[in-house]
Amino acid sequence: MRRLCGEERGFALVLALAVTVVFSMTVITVIESATSNSRSSDQSKGRVSAYSLAEAGINNAASILSKSNSFDSHLLHPQGSYQLADCASPPPNPSSATPLGDTCSPYTWDYDGGTTTMWGWLDSATQDWHITSIGQVRNAFASTPTTRTLTATVHVRTAPAQENYVTAWNYVFLRDTTPGICNMTLQNSATVNISLYIEGNLCFENTSAVAENDVADDVPQDVNLEVRGRIVWNNGSSKGVGDTVISSPANGAVTTAKIGGGCATSLTGATHTCATPGDYFYVQAGGYSTTAPAIASPVLTDTDFTNYYNSAYIRPGDPCDNPGPDGGNRLANSTFDNDTIPLNGAGGNGSAATFNLTPTSSYTCRATDSSGRVLGELDWDNSSKILTIRGTIYIDGSLTITQAGVYRGVNSFGNHPSGDLSGYDGIGGQAVIYASGGLTMSNTAQMCGWNTLADAAAKTSGNCDFSLWTPNTSMLMLVTHKSGAGAVTLSQSAQFQGAIYAVGDVSTANSVEVHGPMLTNSITIANSVKLRPLPFLTDLPVGAPGNPNTSGIPDAPSYGSG
Repeated sequence: MRRLCGEERGFALVLALAVTVVFSMTVITVIESATSNSRSSDQSKGRVSAYSLAEAGINNAASILSKSNSFDSHLLHPQGSYQLADCASPPPNPSSATPLGDTCSPYTWDYDGGTTTMWGWLDSATQDWHITSIGQVRNAFASTPTTRTLTATVHVRTAPAQENYVTAWNYVFLRDTTPGICNMTLQNSATVNISLYIEGNLCFENTSAVAENDVADDVPQDVNLEVRGRIVWNNGSSKGVGDTVISSPANGAVTTAKIGGGCATSLTGATHTCATPGDYFYVQAGGYSTTAPAIASPVLTDTDFTNYYNSAYIRPGDPCDNPGPDGGNRLANSTFDNDTIPLNGAGGNGSAATFNLTPTSSYTCRATDSSGRVLGELDWDNSSKILTIRGTIYIDGSLTITQAGVYRGVNSFGNHPSGDLSGYDGIGGQAVIYASGGLTMSNTAQMCGWNTLADAAAKTSGNCDFSLWTPNTSMLMLVTHKSGAGAVTLSQSAQFQGAIYAVGDVSTANSVEVHGPMLTNSITIANSVKLRPLPFLTDLPVGAPGNPNTSGIPDAPSYGSG
């Protein structure tokens, strides 16, 4: 019995030890499980936080693209093999923009929960930004942080209006520098109330004048005159700069007059400093200068026209969508060219037939991208006499306007929202039409702009109304390749609101009205012609000669890996 009891006492010790071990293991298991769960939870939270930080980087990139020049390839600090050689000090783009500074390192942002690193590179051929963003948070259970990497693509659509960086588009600008001639002659009673830039000489005849008139102009604007050559008063001239008949401003004095070559009574005689009373020369106080700095003007070559022949939204080789919004009235492909070679007609002016923007029958033409967004639009409704426009268009021939019409635009969805007063996304009409030939407007023909503040035509009593036109949100620009005299001919009483670029010369008949800038070699101004004073143009339609594309509309990010 004693032996049995002793054996039982030993068994109890073993049992107690076993229980202790089991209990200890249970405790360790519980602790380990809790620790593992905590680690797993922390890692899961870390991955979620890192993902959120990476996503914030993509959103930041989209914000940067929407507020800056989204066509500047330095903008998102490309890295690796995409890093640009001049990343340490990239040139401003455009030249007047604020420099970006050093773009060699990626963007980084520090947040309470961690850090975001982002960079991207631009594929200029597709206008796609490829963006990489890394979110990083501290890992409490490891020496390396928790990270998530996201990639996304943001397509940038070119805005229908671009910020104006070309000073010349605020003038009637004459490029002709032929020496010893009147590069611009104002004849008879022609009075010009518009800013003029003349590379050569300005000649006055009869009672012609350049004057500022706050009373006659519905929207008073400064008149700035710049003549790089000389001002000449030909025999019989009785006026000139200013007009004493005008009371506001006094004597019709222009705001500024920069006359590089002085004033004279002949093209070959001695010149002198311009001054009254010897000269008919009225300029507001402090506005006269004997220095006339050159203003750069875009000069289009055959290569430039060929480039637009191949890249315009509506163009030969890639014309209107087929069938488009109205297949029955769709413009034929031959409208834009009758072959596949630009500028190969007589005189290098294209081989397609002259295209009438305002015929007696309606037509439609629309070009869309792969996602169905409208890039180009050219429609004429003969009932309403409305020309609907958007984007860049190329016609390998000449243009004519024969009826009285107005133009307006559509947004990227192809709509003109009724009552929309924003002028946003081209609804006022923003387009550039390039023509290999010239331009003719028939007697009494009109092409008036749109008033985006009222969503109505800029017309009063059947005439183009300068005071109603909103040129920063409604601008049709016609660009012609034809050279020489009569390249652009505006016949009697024609009216045009928009912009004209002519390689050759512009000729205006009696009573013509032009509201808007003109860049031309030379211009002939007849009796009673009205060139209305320009507001400062802050925006131009995409494709305007010389103006860079700096305004893009980023689409929503399309996410890839991550």
